[in-house]
Parts: sequence; C-alpha cells; structure tokens
Amino acid sequence: MKRFYLTLILACSAAVTLPAYAATGNMPGMDNMGTVSGQATKAQTFMGQGKINSINPAANMVNVAMGPIKALGWPSMSMNFLLQNKAMLNGYKAGEMVKFSFAKDAAGGYIITRITPVRQ
Repeated sequence: MKRFYLTLILACSAAVTLPAYAATGNMPGMDNMGTVSGQATKAQTFMGQGKINSINPAANMVNVAMGPIKALGWPSMSMNFLLQNKAMLNGYKAGEMVKFSFAKDAAGGYIITRITPVRQ
C-alpha cells in the first residue's frame, strides 16, 4: 500500500514539476492569454489549426503558425508548444498543415495533447 501512495505522489509531482511554457514573445494585447472572460481556463482543451514552422525534437517542442483561437481571444500567431509525448511528431515536417488539441498545464503554459494532419 505504501508503494501505491509513493507511486501516486511521484506521478502527481512529475505532472506539476514538468511545466510546458508556450513561448509567445512580447505581443501587445496578449495579457489575458490564460483567461476566458476573466476566468481561469483550467482543464479545458482547445482546438487549433495551422502550419508547422519548425520542430525541435531535443526540446520536445514545435512552432506552429496558427489561426485565431476564439475561445481564448487569441489572434492568428506563431507559437511554440511543448508536446505531451515525443512520438507525436514522428512523420511530420516543417511546412505541413495540422489540426491540434492543446490544454493549459498546471504551470500556466500550453501543451499539445493531440495532433493530426490536415487532409487537402
């Protein structure tokens, strides 16, 4: 039983201590990226679509030029996202159009939880 609790504590602490920060730069009007109408966006998943600008496998990060995210009040922009798992981008390359789901993590950053190619 102690082993179970230890495993549970370690899993929870790993989820909290592995933050996923989305690098947005210094963009005017983006002060409320973590809120929707002034409320925190915890445990919500958002959908995006855009073009992969670059992939950084060593950092487990992808930069996407995406359209607006109405639920967050975000305009079209390019943004770095961490990936939920390194294997998510196997077979993808820069210039490819993708749809993706992302969520806010415990540290306040955004992490891609699912990614699929856009069929043209």
